[in-house]
Amino acid sequence: MIELPPLSQATLVRLSRQGGVAYLPARAAPRDIDLRSCPEDTRREVCQALLQAAPLAAGADEPGGGDQRYFRIEIWFVDEAPAVRFQVPEARAPEPLLRLWKGSPGRP
Repeated sequence: MIELPPLSQATLVRLSRQGGVAYLPARAAPRDIDLRSCPEDTRREVCQALLQAAPLAAGADEPGGGDQRYFRIEIWFVDEAPAVRFQVPEARAPEPLLRLWKGSPGRP
């Protein structure tokens, strides 16, 4: 489990899927969501997904393990505050996080 800082100061979220037996570059490409320029409803959706994913998190340095895929989440903040990084096993990922991966709000 990871405790997130207030997301009101978050500027960018990068979501990537890693691990598994087969590496498919198109499916592994990270999705960046710029929270500074996205609509407010998209920002709320992204923040809600992060809040639901955080309790399921393993540390960013912990390996995914075997053929398990996992989502790597990175969050950047204003004022060069340290970025937050964590991983969530794909099998345990909450639905809002899966929707972000599939639809990637905030992308042009």
